[in-house]
Amino acid sequence: MPDNESEDFLTELPPIPEDEFCVYGTVYAFPEHADALEAVYAELTRLSRFEPGVIYYCLARDGDDPTIFHFFERYTGRKAFDEHNQQPIVQKLMADKYMRGVKAKFVKAIRPTGQ
Repeated sequence: MPDNESEDFLTELPPIPEDEFCVYGTVYAFPEHADALEAVYAELTRLSRFEPGVIYYCLARDGDDPTIFHFFERYTGRKAFDEHNQQPIVQKLMADKYMRGVKAKFVKAIRPTGQ
């Protein structure tokens, strides 16, 4: 778990690219909220399929520690990422404070040969 607990973890994220990128990382849930967080993530995963600019969205609960969730997301750019984070379900998730911390890294995807 990160040493820094934060009210707004998005302010602690590394710089977000403007063009297409992936973001991956780990979410640390408060133990008493881990099951509720999984339920929200299941719905958020379903809804993200319909968001323009979301290329891929995947979350998994850790098999060894049920308070830890791993994520991998791919966006067409910062605008899509920002719009995703403005969705009502994401805003409610932040307000509910199920998470005690997040570690994230933004990276560029390796393109297939010939593209």
